[in-house]
Amino acid sequence: MDHLGTLLTLNARRAPDRIAIRMFDGPSITYGALDRRSTKLANALLGSGMRPGERIGAWLGDCIEYVEVYFAAAKAGLLIVPINDRFKTEEARFQVQRTGARGLVFWAPVAPYLAGLLPSDDLKLLVGIGEGARDIYGVQDYENLLDRGGEMLPPPPDENSAFSICFTSGTTGFPKGATLSHRGLKNVARTQAVALRLPMRAVNLQVASMAFPATFGSHICSHMYVGGTTVLLDKREKDATFLMRAIEQEGVSHFYLPTPLLRDFTALCARDRSRWRSLASVLHAGSRADPQILAGLADVIQDRYLEGWGMSEVSGGIATATSTRDLLYQNHAREFFASVGHPVPDTVIEIVDENRNPVPHDGETVGELALHSSSVMLGYWGDEEASRQSLRDGWYYSGDLGRIDEAGYIYIVDRRPDLIVSGGMNIYPAELERVIQGLPDVVECAVVAGPHERWGQTPVAYVVCTPGTRMSAEHVINAFSDKMAGYKKPTRIEFIDRLPRHPTTDKILRTVLRALAHADQSK
Repeated sequence: MDHLGTLLTLNARRAPDRIAIRMFDGPSITYGALDRRSTKLANALLGSGMRPGERIGAWLGDCIEYVEVYFAAAKAGLLIVPINDRFKTEEARFQVQRTGARGLVFWAPVAPYLAGLLPSDDLKLLVGIGEGARDIYGVQDYENLLDRGGEMLPPPPDENSAFSICFTSGTTGFPKGATLSHRGLKNVARTQAVALRLPMRAVNLQVASMAFPATFGSHICSHMYVGGTTVLLDKREKDATFLMRAIEQEGVSHFYLPTPLLRDFTALCARDRSRWRSLASVLHAGSRADPQILAGLADVIQDRYLEGWGMSEVSGGIATATSTRDLLYQNHAREFFASVGHPVPDTVIEIVDENRNPVPHDGETVGELALHSSSVMLGYWGDEEASRQSLRDGWYYSGDLGRIDEAGYIYIVDRRPDLIVSGGMNIYPAELERVIQGLPDVVECAVVAGPHERWGQTPVAYVVCTPGTRMSAEHVINAFSDKMAGYKKPTRIEFIDRLPRHPTTDKILRTVLRALAHADQSK
C-alpha cells in the first residue's frame, strides 16, 4: 500500500464483487463499486477547486457515503475532518474553523444547523446528501458531483502526509485535533487485524459511530485488510437483543461491546449459544468495567473475550490487547480481568515518573503510560505546545496513569486530570468505581472530585441503576467498609438516569460531572 486509498484498490482488484460495506437491513456496496465511486468523488472534489493538503469536513451519520468520502479524501490527498452528526452549530463551527476546512460534505438531518456556519470565507465547497440538504442555495448534490468525476486515479499523496484530523473528547479543555497520517492508519489497519484476531473475510458489526476516531482505521480498514465486510447500523437503539439479532443474521465475526450492555449480552449468550457461533472475538474497551462482570462474559464466550486500551492519538487503534492464550492457558497476570493485556504488535509501552524516567514493572508502582508506535499521530493540529508536551523522541506521553506487573500485563489506573487529592492523599476513581460496579443492579458509575471544606477534595459518585430498581446511598457507601481505607470512601452518592458521554468518543464527560458536583455542593 502506497497510501490509504490503495487498501481499497487492492481489494477491488482481487475480489471486486465481494461486499465491502453493508447497511444492516439495507443496501450494500461491493469493493469494486466503492473503489470506482470513491475515485470519481476524489476527482470531482479536486475538479471543484479543492487542493491536496486542504481540509474537508464530513458531517454525516453512519452511511455508505461516509466511507466513500473517507476514501475519496485519501485518494485526493485531502485531510478529512469527521464531525459527529449529533453536533449542533457551535460544536461543528469549532472544528471547521479550527482546521480551516475548505469543504464540507453533510447530510440532511444536520441541514438545520448549517446556516450558523455560513457565510464563511474559508468554506468554499458545500456538498449535500439527501432531500433537504441538496435543496439549500449554494449546495451541490452529492450524486451529481460524483458523476462529474473521472475514473483515473489522481496523483497519489505521500504516505507520511496527514490524512485526518480527529478531535479528542476535550475532557480537560477545548478538544484537540489529533492529526493522523496515511502511514499511521495503514499501520493501525495491520496491527488491529492481528490484535482483534480477525479471520480472513471477517464480518465486522460496527456498533460505534463512524464519527468515533477508531471506527475507520481500527475497524473498517482492519477488516478491509483481511478482505472482510463491515455492517453499519442505523440510529435504532443498540440494546443487547438488537445486537444479538444482527450477529446471528449477518454471521458476524467481530464487534465492540460497550460497558452498559455487558450483563445483558452475557445473559443472552448463556441462554442460546447457537446464535453467536460465528463470533471470533468480542472487544470490550473505552471505559472501565467490573472485572467480575468481564470474567462472567469470558466464562460464557471463553477465548473470544478481548480487552484493549487505545486512543485517538495512536490512529484510533488499541495499543494493548489480551490474547486467546491468556484465556486458554494459565496466564501470570496479577489480576487478569483488571488488565488490558500486553502491547499490540509494533508497539512498546513504558511507565514513567513525573520526570519521564522509567519506573519498576512491579505491579504496584503507578506512573504515566508512554507509547512508542508506528501509528502515533503527527501532532495536534495548530497546537505546537500541546504537541511538544505529548510527543518526544518518537514517544507519545498519554496522560493516563497505569502500572505494569512482572508478567508485562498493563493496568489502567486513571487519567491524570481525574486524580482526586483528598487531604494530601491520592485517590484513583477507578478503584472506587470497581467496587460500585460490583453491586447488583448497578449498570455503570463514575466517581469525580467534589469540593470539601476540610480536605480540599472528596470523592462523589454518580450511579446509574437498572431501570425499576431502587438503591440507597448508604448501601453504596457500606460496600466500601471492608474493601478500602476510610479516606477513599465517597462522601456523596448521586443517582442519575445516565452518565453524560461525549457524542464522538463515547467517553464519560467527567468535566460535566465535576461541574455538577461543585454546583450541588454550593446549593
